[in-house]
Amino acid sequence: MSRALSVVAACALLAGAPAIAATLVDCPFKGSGDPLSRGFYVADYDGATLSTVTMGHAAALAGERTIVLTARLHAYNGGVLGVATVTREIGPAMSASVFDFGHVRLIPGTTIAFTQAVVAGDPAVSYDRGDGQCPGITQTIDTAPPLSEDAGDSVGLVITGSPELAGIATTFSCPLDPSAGGDATTRGFFVSDYGGIKIDTITLFHRATTNGLRRIRLTARLGTYDGPLLATTSLQRQLTATRSASVFDLGGVEVPAGSTITIVQEILSGGTDVTHDIGFGPCAGVEQTVGSAAPLDTFRRASVGVTVVGRVATAEPLTVVEYFHAGFGHYFTSADRDEIAGLDAGAYGGAFVRTGQTFHARDGPAAGALPVCRFFTVAFAPKSSHFYTADPVECAGLKANPAWQYEKIAFYIAAPKGQVCLGGDVPVLRLYNDGMTGAPNHRFTESQAIYDDFVANQHWTPEGVRFCAPL
Repeated sequence: MSRALSVVAACALLAGAPAIAATLVDCPFKGSGDPLSRGFYVADYDGATLSTVTMGHAAALAGERTIVLTARLHAYNGGVLGVATVTREIGPAMSASVFDFGHVRLIPGTTIAFTQAVVAGDPAVSYDRGDGQCPGITQTIDTAPPLSEDAGDSVGLVITGSPELAGIATTFSCPLDPSAGGDATTRGFFVSDYGGIKIDTITLFHRATTNGLRRIRLTARLGTYDGPLLATTSLQRQLTATRSASVFDLGGVEVPAGSTITIVQEILSGGTDVTHDIGFGPCAGVEQTVGSAAPLDTFRRASVGVTVVGRVATAEPLTVVEYFHAGFGHYFTSADRDEIAGLDAGAYGGAFVRTGQTFHARDGPAAGALPVCRFFTVAFAPKSSHFYTADPVECAGLKANPAWQYEKIAFYIAAPKGQVCLGGDVPVLRLYNDGMTGAPNHRFTESQAIYDDFVANQHWTPEGVRFCAPL
């Protein structure tokens, strides 16, 4: 099966969307289809952007086709949101076409109407009609505006985009292949440019030649098959010759922005006659390998039936709130909503009081933002302190320093070029107290007046622009 060549022809809404996308619509493929003269629409689309649309196509006469998919706002004669084109070989077996719309900005909750046309090659092409009822999806008998008569409530479809709100989402999905069998669990696979910042669950689809209980272990590593361990978990379940879902819980493990995640399976008990679904591909961002030898084994195919659920980055900025601890004489910042709510409610005896100063950051690697490492120290008891850095060298150095405890990625934010913030971002300046309170403490501020006052009158050390905050 050839890989699709996708080209964005036009995008007619706002630019500047984040580059990370989650799966927002997932309607199972059936393996049989209807003519391209039938349109379809997605109602109440809950994303802030439209990124990619994966569909299935087949043709009785094999050959290269160029198919154009047009997305319109609300109706078949509505305003054009975007136009994406795929050129690839299409044959009698239903296979995947991936249309890339870039990152078209939307108002969440809108209706998107889709139409298709073959602009090069034999026009006798069908698209997958989907399997089962899929909420929000309607196929129509033609494309007469505004939206023609319903023909069903499913289309084989996967749509990615940026979700409206931060939180749990399907961060990667390669759909099941309705007609193909499985492959050996000894074959590893990896997901590249992972679109989330955490992994909660990984779902694979297994079957066995003989019925019975099997215990399956899944191991996820960062980068390569011998890379740092992210998580390992196992489950025991009844397997039969019919494919069914195995859901592995990774517990919300944090993942660096845009990572490659390698997955290896092992059958621990009950017989090794187990296969996992090869997926309806090709799927961008996933590769199955012949085995699982390090660093990354030989490429086998660009598809595995897999769904990853985790936490995603969104386009909306977070508010980073500054507090002052009068007893310590220390400043503290937080972008954690739960932590902020607790401090505002009087946690720690009400010792932390808002200063009124804030700046914006992001909850993930949207718009090129970098992870900010958060550290904590009690090495200067009875006082404690936090430190934040987006500098990977500083972060690595403090992780190796036993006096500092690495806590988490606090937020994501752009870094300056030298001392300059680009693209309209606001400079965030860093000050250091030189340990004057008996413990180190840093303050981060957008205010040049505060920065100048602390340097001139309170004798803090100026450390320049360290972050670039979105508006």
